[in-house]
Amino acid sequence: MRRRPAGRAAGGGDAPVPMHPLSTPDPAVLKWVVPDGLLPFSGQVATAPPPLQALLDDATLESVHATAGAVLTLLGQGRSWSSEGARVRTALAEALTRPGLWEPVASARALGPDEALLAAAQEIAEGPVGELARRHGGAFLVRGAQGGVVEVELAGACHDCPAAVITMHTRFERLLRRRCPWLVEVLRTA
Repeated sequence: MRRRPAGRAAGGGDAPVPMHPLSTPDPAVLKWVVPDGLLPFSGQVATAPPPLQALLDDATLESVHATAGAVLTLLGQGRSWSSEGARVRTALAEALTRPGLWEPVASARALGPDEALLAAAQEIAEGPVGELARRHGGAFLVRGAQGGVVEVELAGACHDCPAAVITMHTRFERLLRRRCPWLVEVLRTA
């Protein structure tokens, strides 16, 4: 099976990388959700591909941070998303097609497939699946990820609930596999 180049959408060519913005508690920061595992590090970006680097150089953006499955952009002082948002989106979309040109600061940490898988699993467990479990007095607790296998503990009311096991496989695993196709399996821990 031939793998697609990193940073290219399925189908190859110059197709854009899927992304969408989310607001954050800080109005100057937008979180851009990107495919998990696209950028191989978590931390501040030292150098970005042009034209994203141009927005850092001209102070449109004060900083750019990569995390598992997201890029955070901080607007420069005196800038607004209403006037700069389209420029940032366009520059980021182009930069994401060239993930090999992103350079992190020295303090950034490397993200391999298991780290990206763990971060996605924790986000899903805290989000939609976790909310369902909490409504029933339980919890999905992600305990680790190694070799493409995610370990989940079913706690509280979920511990002995047959429906929780079904939810783990039908909802949690399906959502995680959609975000991280390299997922091997989800295992329940004691």
